[in-house]
Amino acid sequence: MRSNPIRRCGLALALLFALACGPIVMIPGGELSGEERTAPTDWSFTDEFEVVQLETRTDDPYSVNVWGVGVGTDFYIASGGGGEAAWARHIADDPRVRLKVGEAIYPLRAARTDDEAELDRFLVAAKRKYDFEPDAEQRAEAVLFRLAPR
Repeated sequence: MRSNPIRRCGLALALLFALACGPIVMIPGGELSGEERTAPTDWSFTDEFEVVQLETRTDDPYSVNVWGVGVGTDFYIASGGGGEAAWARHIADDPRVRLKVGEAIYPLRAARTDDEAELDRFLVAAKRKYDFEPDAEQRAEAVLFRLAPR
């Protein structure tokens, strides 16, 4: 049975379109779409979402799926491996990010934090939400970012 070239072309175009938008599992995407909203004062509703999407590089959007936790008025994401992930390097160059939770997008600013008390709050929330507790090496390599309104 011969493959249909029109069908192959359609599938290729659908894949390109999907990649040009948000991320797909572990494959980064581009600009996120959704309704932009003002950052909430309580991020606890995000416990309902296992994965959120983070967009960096406002001039050439780059988006990824990440784990994140809300702790009261703060929302945190962490990068393992010493912050060598592409998105973490983008934040070092430009802290403006957009976070997509469900269908809502929040324009935020990411700030790296080395505060041990914040790291502890993040780890308690991550254990509660994801049942994940990093070992000593993972904890030492983690880079924690607090997301706040722009």
